[in-house]
Amino acid sequence: MAKIIGEESIRMNRMVNEMLDSSRMEAGFINLIKLDVQLDDFFNKLFTRFATMSEKNNIEMKLTIDANLDSYYMDEDKMNQVFVNLINNAIRHTSLSDKEHKKVEIWVHLDRIMDEVLIEVKDNGTGISEEDVPYVFDRFYKADKSRTVMKGNKTGTGIGLSIVKNIIEAHGGFVEVKSVVHEHTAFIVHLPYID
Repeated sequence: MAKIIGEESIRMNRMVNEMLDSSRMEAGFINLIKLDVQLDDFFNKLFTRFATMSEKNNIEMKLTIDANLDSYYMDEDKMNQVFVNLINNAIRHTSLSDKEHKKVEIWVHLDRIMDEVLIEVKDNGTGISEEDVPYVFDRFYKADKSRTVMKGNKTGTGIGLSIVKNIIEAHGGFVEVKSVVHEHTAFIVHLPYID
């Protein structure tokens, strides 16, 4: 009982902090400290962080960064929060797939036509149903029908993707999701390209 109470207390604390962060961001109180961040280092640190989780679930992690994109001017801490959320979700939901070859891929590239840096986090996991897609960035929304968590893990708070959206928008960009149930899910972050 004490263990359960402890786990639930941690979960409640996390949820309250995420709610406060989300409310502050939605009210326009988001302070960005932008620096020129080396993209290779940034994403390799994230991959190291998720190495154990991906190996345990037999998931291949792949990173591709266009040769003409060395760095991006952004708030490293807040963007770290964005991609921790997206990669964590991708691994958790891919682990539920019955596919033989499970993978999570990140592709960072420059769209010179739209003057955008695109960062795509794609998995070949359980997917999100078409009716759930429009709501995934809403606070507290969970597409439980198609995106449940691994056995033994607690569900998330349903705030993470809302925070992702707010941080990306504070950087002048936007995020979209494309998904097919039982095939794949791709979260695509669009950021303005400044030469």
